[in-house]
Amino acid sequence: MRKPSKKTTLRGAAILAAALALPALNATAAQAIDWNHTMHTDDGDPGGRVRFKAYGDIVEICDIEADGWAVEVIVENGDDYWDNFTVGGNGNCKTHRASNGHDLKEGEAYYFTVGLSKTSGGYKYFVYTDTDIWLA
Repeated sequence: MRKPSKKTTLRGAAILAAALALPALNATAAQAIDWNHTMHTDDGDPGGRVRFKAYGDIVEICDIEADGWAVEVIVENGDDYWDNFTVGGNGNCKTHRASNGHDLKEGEAYYFTVGLSKTSGGYKYFVYTDTDIWLA
């Protein structure tokens, strides 16, 4: 049996490396979202952030500071409640989107309120809120 040349071995290694790297590059590019709106909690050193992408109705909240508070978002359309969710722990994010049951009516205006929340002594606190109106 003939031993492969160094050139053939290097070529094979290069093809294998490219084959392994290609899916990783595509996965990273596919996850990039061009957000339409971003808003932060209203404290001096914001502890939370909400982002919204109208196409796909993607709402993402992130806890961006280790302050012991969770980040909460409320999304509503006038008198119609749409969604409310919370995430805690610095660096943690949570996403709701149309594809998992959180569909917004196209062209409608929605109130997005983001703030810091904590339950203590049986009371729920929702502070440092900021609100804006965004179109779906």
